[in-house]
Amino acid sequence: MNPGAFEAVDERLVSTLDDLLAQQSLEPGIVVDALFNRLVTAVLSVPAPAAEAVLAALPSSHPPAAFRSVASTGEHALERVWAERIARSPDPAVTFAGFPYRENYRLLVEMELQAVRRQGTEPRQVLLLGSGPLPLTALCLADLGVAVHCVDHDADAIRLSSSAFGRLGVGGITFEHAEAADARPPGPVDVVLLAGLVGADDAAKAAVLARAVTHLAPGGLVLARSARGLRTLLYPQVGPAALAGLTVLAEADPEVDAPGTDVINSAILARPAEYT
Repeated sequence: MNPGAFEAVDERLVSTLDDLLAQQSLEPGIVVDALFNRLVTAVLSVPAPAAEAVLAALPSSHPPAAFRSVASTGEHALERVWAERIARSPDPAVTFAGFPYRENYRLLVEMELQAVRRQGTEPRQVLLLGSGPLPLTALCLADLGVAVHCVDHDADAIRLSSSAFGRLGVGGITFEHAEAADARPPGPVDVVLLAGLVGADDAAKAAVLARAVTHLAPGGLVLARSARGLRTLLYPQVGPAALAGLTVLAEADPEVDAPGTDVINSAILARPAEYT
C-alpha cells in the first residue's frame, strides 16, 4: 500500500470509531450494523505486511485498545439481542437463520478443526472458555458431534445461551456460570478453547490456562484465539507469555488457511510439555 492508501485507511478507521462512540447504544440496528461492517471492511482491506504502518499511523487519541473495547461491547450486545430474540421467537430456527455471522463462525471453526486434526487430535469433548450469550462456536462443534462445555463469568450470558439453545433443540452442549479459571467440565476434554476476549492481558490468559489444562485428556490441546495484523484492532493478540508452560505447535492464520473469507481470528495451538 502506498502512503496515500495508509492515510485513507487511517481516516476511515478513526472516523468509524468516532461514529461508534457517538452512538447511545451499540445494540444491533441499521446504523450500528453499518458502522461495524465499515470497521471490519477497513480492517480486512489491509494485508498483513502493511498492517504495522497503518497501526503506527493511528493517532494517540485512537489507540488499538479503544477499537477493541468498542468491538467487544458491540459483539456482546449483538449476541445478547439475538439470543433474546431466539428465546422469545415462536419459530426459533427461522429467527436464528437470520443471524448475520453464522457463516463466519462456521468457517472459523472449520479452520480451527483442520489445524487441530493436523496435530493428530480428533476432538470429541471441548471446553469453551468465554462462550458469551450466543456461542456459535459451540453450535458449530455440536453439529459435528462434538460435546461442548460452555463457561462464562457472566450469569446473564449463560442464562441467555442455555435458553436460546434449549429453544433450538441443540444437544451435546452443557453450560456453567463460572470464572474461566474455575471451570469444571463433566470430564476430561480433548481441547481447551480460549475465546479471544478471555483475559485482559497475557498474564490473565496464562493464569486461566494454567488451571484449564488440568482438564485436558492425555495428548489434549489448547486452542487460544488470537489476532494478527490490523485484526488486532478487533481482538487482542496472544503473546508468548500467555502460553507459559505450554509448547506452541502451530498457528492457523485466516489469510493463509481461510483466504477470501471474513474470518478475523487466528488460532494458536499448544500442548502441555508433558504431552509433547
